[in-house]
Amino acid sequence: MRKYAALQTHLIRRNGRPEMLTFEEIEDIIGKQLPQSAIKHRSFWANDNEGHHSHARSWMKAGYRVAYVDRDEKVVRFERTR
Repeated sequence: MRKYAALQTHLIRRNGRPEMLTFEEIEDIIGKQLPQSAIKHRSFWANDNEGHHSHARSWMKAGYRVAYVDRDEKVVRFERTR
């Protein structure tokens, strides 16, 4: 999860406010490129914290879920779950 720890911290600082981020903005936050699977596979953005989905655990531990993703426009909307 260390790769996505900065995303978790960023979302925690949002204090429950929803946020739309571009893939580029997420990359700026985490300091690395997103994997190609983020563009190719909708399942990358699933709210699934099982298995090897450290990226999903980062937003879910911050109390958020992916409410919307557009892989063509490369945007993701995070909304509070609690």
